[in-house]
Amino acid sequence: MPPKKGGGPSKGKQPVKRPAPKKPPPTLSSSDDEDGPSRQELMERMAALEKRAAGLAVGGDLPQPRRGAKRVAKVGFNKEFASRLLALEKMTALSTGEPSSSHHHHPTAPEAEGEGYLPGPGDCGQVAVAVDSPLAEGAVSGHERRRILICGHSMVFWAANQAKNTPIGSQLGLSAVATVEWQGRRGLRWPGLLPLLFRGRLQPPPHIVVIHLGGNDLGMVQGKALSVQVAVDLAYINDRWPGVLVIWSEMLQRRVWREALNPKAIERARRKTNHDIRKALGQGLGIYLPHPRIRAEFANLYRGDGVHMSPEGNELFLDDLRQGLRVALGHLWGARV
Repeated sequence: MPPKKGGGPSKGKQPVKRPAPKKPPPTLSSSDDEDGPSRQELMERMAALEKRAAGLAVGGDLPQPRRGAKRVAKVGFNKEFASRLLALEKMTALSTGEPSSSHHHHPTAPEAEGEGYLPGPGDCGQVAVAVDSPLAEGAVSGHERRRILICGHSMVFWAANQAKNTPIGSQLGLSAVATVEWQGRRGLRWPGLLPLLFRGRLQPPPHIVVIHLGGNDLGMVQGKALSVQVAVDLAYINDRWPGVLVIWSEMLQRRVWREALNPKAIERARRKTNHDIRKALGQGLGIYLPHPRIRAEFANLYRGDGVHMSPEGNELFLDDLRQGLRVALGHLWGARV
């Protein structure tokens, strides 16, 4: 009998199994995120920000992101992450005066004149403040007085003492819109900042934190190490107090650097550290307050020890604080002071 044509597989051969079609990979979106941005868009924006941050990193090193990437699949991740990215993009965009964009436009950090972002008393028209930050979007009611915390070493301690005896008082003339709290600790170094801010604190978190610190650390640690630690701790403060505005008060020149074998090297480290911290602040960690009128060449601004401010020096320091806070309050909340 002739063999059948077109029948089953020939004798001794197994049928060829075709692979099943691959299932599409699961997405991070949920029913709550269908109208939000895609994961790819978010990741591209984050990658752009990280690339920019790497180019501005202190000494080329930035704190690594926290572990636990598997948690990104939580419901609502995309929207929450997108809002945080947008706030950071707006912060960095306002630092350069350029509009923010959700389409991967990431301007570089500004190179402002001098060493700072906040203007001096003669130029209060421009300031790098995130007007659309969470702090400005209803974190407090329009009639609530803002809480300002000024903390640091002996410079803050003596400035607070002098402020009590001035016409503007310890509230720096801002009492109509804010309450000012001073926490100055003589001899304070950078490792003491976080305990000073958080240990045993029962009051609500402040809206603005002004930090004047780091000068006592120069010569004790390398400037690069100090800059990196400052960036890490400022990020922690922002995480611990969401929406807080951090103002970094420039480390001042000194006529005498105690126990320094090479005072000129310490002065170079001070300038470099201020510069690096200013760049780190441009990544959304806060804003920078310079003190352009306080310079070591003016002996009348310093006490005989060459470290602490004379009454004239404290007067300039207090005026810089007041002017910087006025600008920040005005731009963030439209407060008139």
